[in-house]
Amino acid sequence: MANILLVDPDDNAFLALKGFLACGGHRSTSVSNARDAMVFLRENILVDLIFIELKLPDSTGLDFLRTLREDYFFQHVPVVFYASKTTHAEIHEAYGLGVQSFHRKPYLQESIEDEVAKLEGKAWYWSFFEPDDAFCRRTGRSLDERGAALDELEPVIQSAAQAYKNVNIELAEAEKEKILSEISGFRRKVREVAVPGLEEYLSYLASFAKESDWNEFKEFAALMGYYAFLCSYRADIYKLERKAKQASAVLDRLAQNALLRSLPPHEVHALIPHLRDYEIDEGATLFKQGDVGDAMYLIDEGRLGIYVAMEDDSEPKKIGEIGDGDIVGEMALIKNAPRSATIIALKDTRMMRMEKDAFTRATIQSPQMKLAVQALAAQRSMDSIKKRAGEIDISAWSKTASEGVRKMGERIPNGFLRKDEKESEDIKREAESMDHWNKMIDSQTFPVVSDAKLKRDIAALKGCPVVGSAVAAFTLATEGMVTSLHPLMDLAEHDPGLAFQMLQNANALRQAKTKDLESFIDDARLCVNFLGEKRLSVVTKGFPRCCESFMYLNEGANWASHIKFLLATANIARFTCAEMELLNIERAAFLGALLHDIGKLLFLRVQPAGCIPVYLHAQEHNISIRESEILHMGISSRQMAIQFVENKSIPTSCKNVIRWVEEPEKATEDFDLVSVVAIARYMCRLCKVGFSGETTQQDLLPLEHSQLWNSIKDRVLQRFNVGNFEILVRRRLRKF
Repeated sequence: MANILLVDPDDNAFLALKGFLACGGHRSTSVSNARDAMVFLRENILVDLIFIELKLPDSTGLDFLRTLREDYFFQHVPVVFYASKTTHAEIHEAYGLGVQSFHRKPYLQESIEDEVAKLEGKAWYWSFFEPDDAFCRRTGRSLDERGAALDELEPVIQSAAQAYKNVNIELAEAEKEKILSEISGFRRKVREVAVPGLEEYLSYLASFAKESDWNEFKEFAALMGYYAFLCSYRADIYKLERKAKQASAVLDRLAQNALLRSLPPHEVHALIPHLRDYEIDEGATLFKQGDVGDAMYLIDEGRLGIYVAMEDDSEPKKIGEIGDGDIVGEMALIKNAPRSATIIALKDTRMMRMEKDAFTRATIQSPQMKLAVQALAAQRSMDSIKKRAGEIDISAWSKTASEGVRKMGERIPNGFLRKDEKESEDIKREAESMDHWNKMIDSQTFPVVSDAKLKRDIAALKGCPVVGSAVAAFTLATEGMVTSLHPLMDLAEHDPGLAFQMLQNANALRQAKTKDLESFIDDARLCVNFLGEKRLSVVTKGFPRCCESFMYLNEGANWASHIKFLLATANIARFTCAEMELLNIERAAFLGALLHDIGKLLFLRVQPAGCIPVYLHAQEHNISIRESEILHMGISSRQMAIQFVENKSIPTSCKNVIRWVEEPEKATEDFDLVSVVAIARYMCRLCKVGFSGETTQQDLLPLEHSQLWNSIKDRVLQRFNVGNFEILVRRRLRKF
C-alpha cells in the first residue's frame, strides 16, 4: 500500500486520482500548490510518490521539482508529471531533473497503476539504509539485532537533533570539540547498524561545525529528526516481520481446522493473541464429563479419546477419537453448558488453547465465526463447513491472514489518515439524513424512512447516481480538446453509474431520432461513441452525484471493494457465457453484471446516512442486508432499482437481470442471461472477491452443492461440467 501525494489545485483531478488509487488499496491526499507540498512532505515524510500538475498557481511543477532535487533529504522522492499542454523543452527539462514519467491529461487508470507499480519494494527513504541481506551477510548479525540497535539509536539521534538545531551560536565555538566528538560517536554507532545515508549526513554536519558555520549547522541539524524517525520505523518493521512470521506458523496450524479455515483470513488473524500452546501426556485427562467449560482446544498433533458415561453405567465408554486439525471443548462454550464427555490423551498431544472469554469475544467480533459456531451448536452443518473449507487454498489463506498481522502494525502518516472528501451538497444532504436516522433509531421507530418517500425521491432522479470520483475522472476526460473517446469508453465500461448514464442518454437520443422503442444499444462503449464529444460534455454536468465515503464501513467493506466485486462478477459472467456456449449474450452478460446492484447507488443518493446503520444492524442481528433494508426503509435497494429502471431507456435484458438476479429460477425472460450473472455473482461471493454488500457468507457451499445450481441446472447445457467450471473460475479470480 503506497502513500501518494497529488499537487494540483483542481478538485476533479484529486477525486479522479483518489478513485483510481483506492481500487489498488493505496492512500492518497492532495495539496493545491508547491509551497504546501513541501510543508506536507516535511510533516509526513513517508510519501512514496508525488503526482504533480505542470501548471500551478504560485509556480510551475518544474520549479517544485528543482526545489525538491536541491533538498538534501527529499531529493530522491519519485515524481510523476502530467499536463494538458506542454512543450518539448519542458518535457526534456523534467527528465533531466529525474522525473519518473510525464503524462498528458486526462490520466488513465492503467497509467496510474503502472507508475505506482514501479515503486514495488523501492521506497526512496530506504535508500539511506544498507539492504537487509547485505547487512546480515557482512556482519553475521540478525535483523532482530539490527532492529534493537536502531531502537537504541533513535532517541539518541532525536535528542541530538533538538540540541543542535537550538545551539547557541555565541557559545557553540567553545563547544566545537565536544560537538565534533559527539558526532564522531554517532557515526560509529550508525556504521554498526549500516545506515550509510545517515553516516554521510553526519559527515556534512561535522563539516559545518569544523568551519564554524553555525547558521548552516543549525539549519542542517533540523534534518536529524527525519533520520531518527526512519530508524524507529525500520526497527518497528523488523518487530512486525517477526510477529508476522510467528503468526504465520500459528496460522499454518490453524489452517488444519476446517471451521477456522472456512472463515475470512482477516478475521482469523485477530484470534492469534488469544491462543496458547498446551501439551498433554499420553493417558492424562484433558477434562471430565460434567466439568465447567473454561476453554476450547485446537489439536495440532496427537490423538484424543472421547469417553461418555451413560446413566445406567458409571464407567465411561469410549465412543470415538479425534486428532490433528480437530477442535475439542467448543460445545460447552457454545452452549454455555457442562462438558458432555471426558477427553483422555491416547498419545502425547500438542494443542492450542483458547480461554472462554477470548472465545466469546471472537464470536462477537467475527460475524462468520458466530454463524459457524451456531451451526455447530445446532449439529447440522459441520459437513457444509468442511465442504466450503475444502475448496480453500490453504497456503493462500494463511498468507492473507499473515498480511493482516502486518497491517495491524503499519504506520500511517497523519496526512494520509482517512478523510471524507465531500462537497457542500453532500454534507448538507448527509446532515439532514443523519439527524433523521439518529432520532428514529434512538427511539426504535421503524421504518426509519417510509417507502412512499423513497419512491418519490427515486422517481425524482433524472438519471442513475454516479460516485464523485467517477464523475471527476469523466469530467477531466471531457475537458479541453478531446483527441480520443477511448479513455471515456474505458471509464464508462468499468463503472456502473457511468455505464447506466451512457446507456440511458444514448438510447433516449437514438429512440427520439428513430422512433424505435424496441431495440437498444447494449454496450457502454458504443453509447459513448454514439453521444460524441459535445453531447458528453453537456451530459456530464447533469450527473446526479453520490459520495462513496457514505459507504465506507471498514477497510474491506467500502465502495472501492464493491467496484472490485462488480468488475469481477462482470468478468466471470462473460467467462461463464463462453463455458456454457452462450457466446451471443457475452456482451449483455458483462453489462448486466456491472449494473445488477445499482440499488446501492440509489440508496447512497437518496438516504446517504442509512448505509452504515443498515449494514451494522444486519451484522449485529445476523440477518441479510435485504432484511435490514426492509426493516429500516420498508423497501430493499433491489426493489428501489427495479422501480427506478422501469421507465428508463436501457436494454430490457439489463432490467431483467436487476429484477431476477437473486431468484433466477423465477425469470420469465432472458433466463440464460439472468442465470449466467447469478452464477458469476455467487462465485465471486464464494471466493470472497471484493465486497458484495452482504455481511456474511452463510450457506455458500461450492456451486455444485448450492441451492442456486439446483434451481437452474435442468435448464443448462447438459455437457456443462460444473465441477471443472468452478475450478477454472477460482483460478481466474486469483488475479482479482
